[in-house]
Amino acid sequence: MRSGYWKDLATTDFSAIDPLKTVALLPVAAIEQHGPHLPLSTDALINEAIISATLPVLPDNSTVLVLPEMTIGSSLEHIDFPGTLTVSAEELLALWKAIGSSVRRSGVRKLVIFNSHGGQSALVDIAALHLRVEMQMLVVRTNYFSFGSPAGLFDKEEVLHGLHGGEVETSLIMHLRPDLVRENALKDFSSLSSTLKSQNEFLHVESPIGFGWMSQDLNSAGVCGNAANADPIRGATYLKYLADCLAKLLTEVIDTPLSIIEKEPKK
Repeated sequence: MRSGYWKDLATTDFSAIDPLKTVALLPVAAIEQHGPHLPLSTDALINEAIISATLPVLPDNSTVLVLPEMTIGSSLEHIDFPGTLTVSAEELLALWKAIGSSVRRSGVRKLVIFNSHGGQSALVDIAALHLRVEMQMLVVRTNYFSFGSPAGLFDKEEVLHGLHGGEVETSLIMHLRPDLVRENALKDFSSLSSTLKSQNEFLHVESPIGFGWMSQDLNSAGVCGNAANADPIRGATYLKYLADCLAKLLTEVIDTPLSIIEKEPKK
């Protein structure tokens, strides 16, 4: 069976699935504010575009089935800005577990949760572990930003501190949907992240030691990073890089035996 979209299959197609070589891909995103210059759909658009660019570069003998995108996620840190949609962590975890259980009942035991919203990364980790325990599935959790970026494509400080709506995301949306970018609102949105990094040895905004924050804590506009320095050419370059990385990861998951999660504990 060739790679494609889960929703396009017929129920009879699942009899031909090889559970050892088939991977279900669950895209999880968000509908949330991205400042005055980017659309609420930024995370969802990026996720969809990466997957769309990934499918054509997968090996012909691979079977990756893309599940319907979970467009609304957990965006608690953005709720003070109009337009943000969110569900509770408990509801989202229950939903992802239910989807994973349905995938398992359909004969697929490998799942990759592909996340494009940093605010729910911890929930993705929890969902992966629950599905391992309850459904005996190999569940890989990743964010597109886990792949990094090509050396020199973006400013190093921007990659560290442009957490939301900065140069990176704006470049991607300029490439994908230039009609949705409010260019008159592009500016350098300075971040508390950069300030704390220069002042403190340990206490920063994010890992390894961070704190619970609302987006306006980092910048009153709710975004961080130099959006004014974005451009669509680098957005296109980055998208291709991300698609190649995701294709490589999916191939590795296909080639990884389920035996790595089937060991019995020594007692």
